Amino acid sequence: MLTKEQNELITDVSPGSALNKYWKRFWLPVLRGAALEAGGTPKKVEMLCEKYVAFRGDNGKVGFLYEACPHRGISLAMGRNENNRLTCIFHGWSFDAEGNCTNMPTEKDQSFCSKVKGQGFPVREAGGIVWVYLGEGEPPKFNDYAFTQVDSIHVRPRASYNEANWFQNVETLMDSAHINLLHNDSTANADIPQHGLQLTAGNNTPKYTFEPRPYGLRSYSLRENPTGNQDYLRVTEYVAPGTAFIGTTDAEAGFVIMVIPVNNTRSLQWYVYWDARQPINDNLPDFSMDGTDEDDDNFAASRQGLPFYGQDREAMKAGKSWTGVPGVIFEDYAVAESIPIVDRTREFLGSGDLAIVRTRRILLERIKLSTEDKECVFADEIDYRSLRALADLIPKGADIKEHAYAREAERRIKLYPADEKTEEATA
Repeated sequence: MLTKEQNELITDVSPGSALNKYWKRFWLPVLRGAALEAGGTPKKVEMLCEKYVAFRGDNGKVGFLYEACPHRGISLAMGRNENNRLTCIFHGWSFDAEGNCTNMPTEKDQSFCSKVKGQGFPVREAGGIVWVYLGEGEPPKFNDYAFTQVDSIHVRPRASYNEANWFQNVETLMDSAHINLLHNDSTANADIPQHGLQLTAGNNTPKYTFEPRPYGLRSYSLRENPTGNQDYLRVTEYVAPGTAFIGTTDAEAGFVIMVIPVNNTRSLQWYVYWDARQPINDNLPDFSMDGTDEDDDNFAASRQGLPFYGQDREAMKAGKSWTGVPGVIFEDYAVAESIPIVDRTREFLGSGDLAIVRTRRILLERIKLSTEDKECVFADEIDYRSLRALADLIPKGADIKEHAYAREAERRIKLYPADEKTEEATA
């Protein structure tokens, strides 16, 4: 369990908090690029308990600004998007994509524009997502994950919101022990080709092994198979603070979930699927669409506000469903939202919660580093493009770390063929 102070440290993202400062050291995925039309309606965005506005100019360039006009605090979401500027409708102050004030109709001396600073933020577009750096100083190296390297036909980012603190959602992602229980409707159904999930079937007590990594934590969960000569290995890559690469087999698409705090009781969740070998819509996992809306900007919209996401008690009584909640994603959402901010001073953790303990430890350590203005991102030490989690059958008695590193090396060769040829020529 945590102390009251520790629980607040990892859940309170309000301005001025240590967690707010820590989160602002990262590139954050804030909305789908397709949500912004050139010259179209600006979009309100809330991140880390603060209000922003995003717009795409006629030239296609995205701007990300504080929502409140620095003149009198009127929302720029009502502004005119024209001439690659966002213009406040109150007094006509205009801002370019970088947040520079370019025109003040109410001022005779236009040099006053140069005194209005700090309105905009650095922006990157990659993987179909708009990424923003909200911190001070130069941004860290961009997290160029593999899915940011492929074109739109090979990647599908899906976004949604849920009404729970961000860290409860992250803890769910790191918890391998719940998969065969909470998601029993999927893992026990051999007719559904979700092999990465089904490798957990029949075993609720994985053996955990952990490995600190520059990006956060590599979590190995091994499930013994008493009837065969192979065991089930699931490797989750935790990229601090809120990203988890979820284990998939080679036949399946790559899969990552990114959790971003909107405020203390609301989270933006990204479910990103990618496959460089074929169009991603030809290889989406079944659970990716189960029970969701078609709208990739908020695929949970129609279910938000339903008690426990429309839990069907009759289906539970009839033995047709373990949870009564439609789909893997909403099963996770329902348990996270059931108590929006958990009191971790009252919990009793067991051996199945070791991944949770390790994740909390890493997060607390890195928040402390951030508070002391020390390095806490370690972006220059990370090969983001090689990150992909693993779900695999492994020979009994095999070294799980050696197996995972060998698989990682295989992926690296596929990602960097030019580098490999250069190394051979040099040798």
